[in-house]
This record gives sequence, structure tokens and C-alpha cells, in this order.
Amino acid sequence: MGYAYDYGYDYPVNSGMSDSVFAVVMSIYLIVIMLALILFIVEYVFRGIGLYTIGKRMGKSSPWLAFIPFARTYFHGELAGTIALKTKKVKSPGVWNLVLPIIWGIVVSIFYFIFFFILGFGVFSSVSYSHGYGYNPVIGGGAVMVLVVLILLLVVLLLIYQAVYSVLTALINFQIYGRFTTRNMAIAHSVLSIILPLYESFCLFALRNRDFNPGMEPRLTPPPVRPIYPGNPVPPVPPTAPEGEKPVPPVPPAAPEEEKPAAPVPPAAPEQEEKSE
Repeated sequence: MGYAYDYGYDYPVNSGMSDSVFAVVMSIYLIVIMLALILFIVEYVFRGIGLYTIGKRMGKSSPWLAFIPFARTYFHGELAGTIALKTKKVKSPGVWNLVLPIIWGIVVSIFYFIFFFILGFGVFSSVSYSHGYGYNPVIGGGAVMVLVVLILLLVVLLLIYQAVYSVLTALINFQIYGRFTTRNMAIAHSVLSIILPLYESFCLFALRNRDFNPGMEPRLTPPPVRPIYPGNPVPPVPPTAPEGEKPVPPVPPAAPEEEKPAAPVPPAAPEQEEKSE
């Protein structure tokens, strides 16, 4: 007598549900990317137009730098001019406005290189054989401590960088906004430009055509004077008569009067001596 056992397992998999969830996630992802792209284009255009117009009105030689990546960061700082602090002056804010992000990018790159080097070295040096099932890579406690210290150091450097760069950006915007509005409004706009996204671009665009405050007008250089080379004398320009009056012809110089010869004086007759009696 034989016994037969037949076990069957059926795991229903709802593939339609997973496909719909994936489609929803991808749709949200694409919408977020499109919104970010639209905001980037709006910020780029409004900021570029504002910087270009202000730079052109201030007599800058290259206002088109407002539309060039990286160069627009330098141009933004140069529009502020020299920033006067209590004891020091920032003479080239455009250079610092461009160099600080580059320095921070180099620091972050060095941090990532050191982080992954220590992580890989710790895993490689702590490989152990476990229960005959092969090698289990386990990072040592010393490497973990070093990585934690590196992360804390990066956080501190990030806070310092953000503070320095935010202060520099606020000072630059305060110098620019102060040419078109009051001091209190310039301070408010500078702070909001750091906190709110797109505020700086819209503010530069809104202030680009306003009149300069009295005493804040740019000092435009006069046009160059055409040089006069020796050997080519320039004739004198005759004086012009006032409007409504006929020009008076120049009076020729009078000829010197001829001296007439004086008539000869006849000699006086000798006086007759009286004869004494």
C-alpha cells in the first residue's frame, strides 16, 4: 500500500499593483525635475536681466557677463564696489564671491577621497573568516571613529562656509540695493535674499530701472580726448556771435600815421645894441 503526498504552493503576485506604484513614483519624480528646471530657468533669466541692466547703467565695460555661468557670480560682486567694514575693506568682492565656492568644492572633494580611502582600508584590514562560510568584511572600531570625526569636521566647516558666504552675499546685495532704495529697505532685501529662494533675482530685476539715490550715481568717465600731434597747427576758431545777432566783421588794424617833417624854425634876428650917448 503506497502513500503519495502532493504539496502545492501558490503565491499570488499582483504585478498590476506594483506597476501602477512604479508609474506614480516616476511621474512624481519627473514633475519634480520639471519644476526644478523651470525655476532654474526663471532664476537665471531674471537675475541675468537685472545684473545686465544695472551694470550697463553703472558704465561697466562688460555687462554681458551677467549671462555667463560663473562669470555672472564675479560680475555680481563687482557691481557692489569696495565694501567698507569697520577696520578693513573688501576691495574685490567679485573675486571672493567666485573663489569661495571653488575652495569649498575642493575641500569637499578632498573629504570624499579621504572618507572612502579610510572606509576601504578599514574594511580591507578587518576581513575575518567566519564559521567556514567565507570572508566577512567587518570594519574596525578605529576606522569608525576616524570616519565619525571626519563627518563632524565637515559639518563644522560647512557651517563656517555658509556663514562667511552668506555674510559676503548680504554685503554685496546691500551695496547694490542701497543705490536704489533706503538703508532699512536695503537691509531687509539683503536678508530676504539669503533666506528665500528666487528673491534675489526678482529684487535685482525690480530695481534695475529705478533712479539712483542722490549721491549714489555712478561716476562715469568722460569720453577720450582726441590727441593733437605736433606739426599740424590748428587754426584759431573765430568767436561766434550770440543767437539772433549778426556776426560783427573783424576790424582791421589801423595803419600807423606817417610823421610829417617839422617846418624849420627861422633864426632869431640879433638884437640891436643900443648905442650909448
